[in-house]
Amino acid sequence: MNNSYKLIEEGRKDELWKKHCGFLGLSREEFKEIQERLMREQLQLLGGSKLSQAIWKGIIPSSIEEFRRITPLTTYADYEKFLKDKNEEVLPVKPFTWARTSARSSQDPKWIPYTQTMYNHLSDPVIGAMLMSSCSEPGDVRLERNDKFLMATAPPPYASGYISRSTKDNLEVIFLPKLEDGEKMSYGERVATGFKLAMREGLDYFMGISVVLARMGEQFEQQSQNSKPSKALLNPVVLWRMLKALFISKINKRGILPKDIWHLKGIMSGGTDTEIYRDRIEHYWGRKPLEGFACTEAGNMAMQAWNYKGMIFFPDNAFLEFIPMVEVEKNKADPAYTPSTVLYNELDLGVYELVFSSFHGGVLMRYRIGDLFEVIANEDAEIGSGLPQMKFFSRADDLIDIGSFFRLTERDIWKTIEASGVAYVDWIARKEIQAGNPVLHLYIEPKPANTQTAEEIHAALDRAFVSRFADYQSLKDMLSINPLLVTLIPVGSFTAYMQAKIKAGADLAHLKPPHMKPSDAVLKLLLSADQ
Repeated sequence: MNNSYKLIEEGRKDELWKKHCGFLGLSREEFKEIQERLMREQLQLLGGSKLSQAIWKGIIPSSIEEFRRITPLTTYADYEKFLKDKNEEVLPVKPFTWARTSARSSQDPKWIPYTQTMYNHLSDPVIGAMLMSSCSEPGDVRLERNDKFLMATAPPPYASGYISRSTKDNLEVIFLPKLEDGEKMSYGERVATGFKLAMREGLDYFMGISVVLARMGEQFEQQSQNSKPSKALLNPVVLWRMLKALFISKINKRGILPKDIWHLKGIMSGGTDTEIYRDRIEHYWGRKPLEGFACTEAGNMAMQAWNYKGMIFFPDNAFLEFIPMVEVEKNKADPAYTPSTVLYNELDLGVYELVFSSFHGGVLMRYRIGDLFEVIANEDAEIGSGLPQMKFFSRADDLIDIGSFFRLTERDIWKTIEASGVAYVDWIARKEIQAGNPVLHLYIEPKPANTQTAEEIHAALDRAFVSRFADYQSLKDMLSINPLLVTLIPVGSFTAYMQAKIKAGADLAHLKPPHMKPSDAVLKLLLSADQ
């Protein structure tokens, strides 16, 4: 393993940049060549393993073309009987460790074997993201060996925990708190401890959930206006940080913001909410969050460049295929229909469902995780990339379709709520039938300081939908009804829901209800949680 910290230590910054960010300069043909070389190696590893033979029905493909032709599109159900008990005898390569997903609360978790090579590779995109999030141009390396890194993610056996460990092995950054200590803490304790340590030791990079950063920024500003002196201020370093931050806040006539205390080199985040919180995070923390895409089954798969536009997929993480949206729709209408796929180098503008096959001895073949991506540009001259530029579009099963006419993604609804100006805590959305007509039913918890009535909130949201979607007004005209129904949830409901889930031992990823199409059971718990 060519540890990246050695490249930093020896001043070989050009090599460090090329190792972790050089993929941006690949042509589509070069990207394809890397994909095909690694896939041929993977076919050799899969060989006659029991698991692959169960998928291939006794036929071993001799080429990538034959692999795509004879291998069916798969989901975890095709592997569950082999992986749920961690049966290593059926695997093509002995695993280094096993990572688990956060499945829906009513399901068992998915277990994914990581080979040693897969584990080693987990850190490469993270280091690339650290370089990208802190640079202003290609080759601008501001990453240093002893940088302080707060990663507000889950510990092993979740993939994010192994990503943290792999990053420490490859880079030797200083985690706040130390990984071995933080892995023993709850999520809240780990984040709180990390920020307390950062008050003394400083903070250079943050990687975690966008909503955490946004809400911590809000809390900083609110609490700084009513805070009392604490024992922590006895530390001269902490006192100096706070005095400097207080001076900056007074000049700007506002409360203390995190950016007054720390000057972060970079922020890295993921999930569907990064775009929603980007401006808020920059306001509080002084930097935009660099967006990436990752999943337990394949690790880090894509990220933005330093201009914060579309994400670009990595060529050496997994073999990439994409199902065009028209084929996705055909498959939905007829589950027996086998949709066709295109390769990454064949992409054009439009929406696609991601399909991937593991590299480096992994086990997943033509695997569907149900995520849709939109190609927003075929290239980006600003960063010198000729590769497709993409953004996360939606979960394939999370689209809300009103009358087969008006379709909304989670991001569509979220950005509309933001545009409405309604001060809210959180929300969920469902398609429901009212008086025989389909409607979008939004359940929203207003902020305690919000004095708007339910009618005023509904009117504000209705105006926002009209201004953002022409089809929304058309639907109103066609049905002669308002297709939006709004129900206000009592203040504190989402917090009470999370507390109830924590008490029940729910996974970290399922402490919040899903925004889109929550089940009746989830809705019932949310509406009664504050009681």
